[in-house]
Amino acid sequence: MFSESHCHLGSITADKIDEAKKNGFTLLLTSGIDLKSSIEAVETALRYDIVKGSVGVHPWYADEYNDDVGKRFRELAKNPEVVAISEIGLDYIGRMTKEWVREEEYIDKDIQIETLSKQLKLARDLEYPAIVHDRSEGMDLLELLLDTRNMESGLAIHGFSKDAEYAEKAFENGIYLSVGLRTLQNGEQNFLEAISITPIEYLLTETDSGDPHGVLEVCSRIAKIKDLTRDEVGRITTENLIKLCKIS
Repeated sequence: MFSESHCHLGSITADKIDEAKKNGFTLLLTSGIDLKSSIEAVETALRYDIVKGSVGVHPWYADEYNDDVGKRFRELAKNPEVVAISEIGLDYIGRMTKEWVREEEYIDKDIQIETLSKQLKLARDLEYPAIVHDRSEGMDLLELLLDTRNMESGLAIHGFSKDAEYAEKAFENGIYLSVGLRTLQNGEQNFLEAISITPIEYLLTETDSGDPHGVLEVCSRIAKIKDLTRDEVGRITTENLIKLCKIS
């Protein structure tokens, strides 16, 4: 069995879901990046049995978060098909507009941190895991997370791309690392070392896309690093995601 810990399924069709099932997928976690897409994530989770939803405001759009939006997220998050708060985090590299134009400027750091902190509190209040986007400097975001009580409700770093020192500090504190195909393909030594030292029990798999098929290649590449089979990696990482999201 295989799972997708971070995707944006949007208008995925029933045929694509059926194809995923045939390929052995049993759990797909689709994420929001703002209020509109979070509503869509919940609707998608309600539509398909192997899909669960998560809601959140991406750091690219952190300035859109306010008290009214926070109330809507709290309402959405109480839907039984929602199992996590995501996509939230920090991004100091740049931003993508909603027209998918890349900009070098990013939302003010203080605004990002304030929005992240409010969403982490929501996760704590509802006892949901938070799946977090980290494009901050060094260990800035990890240190922020370690100063919260969110380890108790669960934490994962989405699109993990850092080094072994970061990985060790994360998994030693019970934080999962979600791995995508692009960083595995790039094959930077520091990143590969991080995957090598991270216990398989703290790894998740993702594509960060609208099609989960790439997870199969992610599992194959992790399998080579860990001296396991692709199916073993798929099974263990799926069990990890089920545990993180407290799915019965």
